[in-house]
Amino acid sequence: MASISPEAKLIYLHIQASINKNGKSPTIQEIVDAMNLSTRKVVNALRELEDGLIIKRSQYRSRSIELIADIDEEGKAKESSFPVPILGTAPGGHFLTAEQNIEDYINVPSRLLKGRRDVFILRVVGDSMSPFLDDGDLAIIKKQESANARDIVVAVREGVTSEYEATIKEYLPHGDHIILNPINRKKHEPIIGNPQTIKVQGIVIGAIKMFEGN
Repeated sequence: MASISPEAKLIYLHIQASINKNGKSPTIQEIVDAMNLSTRKVVNALRELEDGLIIKRSQYRSRSIELIADIDEEGKAKESSFPVPILGTAPGGHFLTAEQNIEDYINVPSRLLKGRRDVFILRVVGDSMSPFLDDGDLAIIKKQESANARDIVVAVREGVTSEYEATIKEYLPHGDHIILNPINRKKHEPIIGNPQTIKVQGIVIGAIKMFEGN
């Protein structure tokens, strides 16, 4: 992995020191003032750090910079990992009973999580989301209860035995209904429900592909 520029490294170290001292990230203007740099240079350096998955930030908040990776003396991002719980299975097919017990933990590279910690993993069962998610893949899920149209979600509904059932599908709100679309439409039909019976539990943000050996 390429090293970041000396300017980006200095700005990273300033952000790190500011967070350690003040408990919050600096604003762009505070970085400009502290480092005697132009706004353009600071913004370009922040973009460089974002592109390198070293920081993340929101355009809607002034103090939104988060450090999601460390850097070494050469200005390269250090590889680190975060233990993410595997909570069981969710079919890329029809609903199945949701497993809530933690089966195990798997260390996922922090850069893949982009600083998120409110995540969990589900094992995919079935092929309705193939080729995006295949049987046996590990889907990385960000916990949240809302979704935008076309997001790939983990959705649950109350089953006939009062247990909750889960599935992974493409989310499509349509009037008073919710359509959960499979990607593999040649073999699987959409699931149709309503907001009272179908609840979003998370958004798929990545996957660990599992390949069969020869």
